[in-house]
Amino acid sequence: MARRGQKKHLKRLPAPKHWPIKRKHGKFTTRTIPGPHPKEESLTLAILLREVLGYAETMREVKALLSTGQVTVDGRVRKEPRYPVGVMDVIRIESSDESFRLIPKIRGGLRLVLIDKDEASFKLCRIEKKIMVPGGKLQMTLHDGRNLLLPEGKKASDFNTLDTVKIGIPDQSYMSTLPLEKGAYAIVTRGKNVGIEGEIFSIEHRFGTHASIVTLQDTEGNRVQTALEYVFVLGEDKPEVSLEIAGGAAE
Repeated sequence: MARRGQKKHLKRLPAPKHWPIKRKHGKFTTRTIPGPHPKEESLTLAILLREVLGYAETMREVKALLSTGQVTVDGRVRKEPRYPVGVMDVIRIESSDESFRLIPKIRGGLRLVLIDKDEASFKLCRIEKKIMVPGGKLQMTLHDGRNLLLPEGKKASDFNTLDTVKIGIPDQSYMSTLPLEKGAYAIVTRGKNVGIEGEIFSIEHRFGTHASIVTLQDTEGNRVQTALEYVFVLGEDKPEVSLEIAGGAAE
């Protein structure tokens, strides 16, 4: 009989390079289910709890922990071990009273940053595209797949593609906009300079795929260039989220 549905497992050797797993320790690992982030830019909750945080040693323990409803992603309880978590997602573990945010890591992958309860109440999302929906309202599609309608009292011209919006979680209430412009503080999410953060020194708009270039300057005065679509704004002049790595997070 032919197999139906998506496979639940993925062989360890061809798994994304940034996954913090032992390639020759066993044959399979968990495969991400369709969700807010693509496989190449995310981790499964099972890998996060087992390999990164060390809260479980086996998949049985991971499932037992998730079944209690103690783990939330962006304020919502998630019980699926294969659920993908990615950039800027807020993960909270109720039993340990800890909250973390996922940030791009230098040389690729994701790092965990320990945050307090106040910071765990909001999330930064990048605007990927804008469309008009029935009723003449503007709808923005964000980097994690969620949709946000134009907030009351705001104009469509107040929001541009690749700008960042700050929203409350889990209610998805609009808080503020962080425009992609010179002087803003940003981080690189993809490419060879992934994980590097700093002030936007200049933006060169050109035509063509990956043609527009952004120059970032870090706190030591070093400058790097990357594609415009790889830049994620974190604040107007300083980051609005913590960036220090949490203890125990995998490098």
